Amino acid sequence: MDRYTDEMKLWLFDLAHGNLSDEDILKGFIRHYVLHDFGVGQIVDDIVFHTMYGAECVVYAKENLLRVLNQMASGRPGISGSSGFREDLGF
Repeated sequence: MDRYTDEMKLWLFDLAHGNLSDEDILKGFIRHYVLHDFGVGQIVDDIVFHTMYGAECVVYAKENLLRVLNQMASGRPGISGSSGFREDLGF
């Protein structure tokens, strides 16, 4: 399966430019990276080597992704958007 789909490129653009809800950040990270055995470092590489977004967008994307992942890992509320997340169970 080709990982560099139009959907993935759009998600990466939106991540780098702050156009995603926390839920969409998490879902896209799982869909486009985790399921392909990649992590946060690959997102940085993809932005640096496959786009012309600039360093500011790299920092923004990484900080927001890490914020969402930390919120989920710590069980703190803060994932926005409607979803199947169970706030009453902490995930």
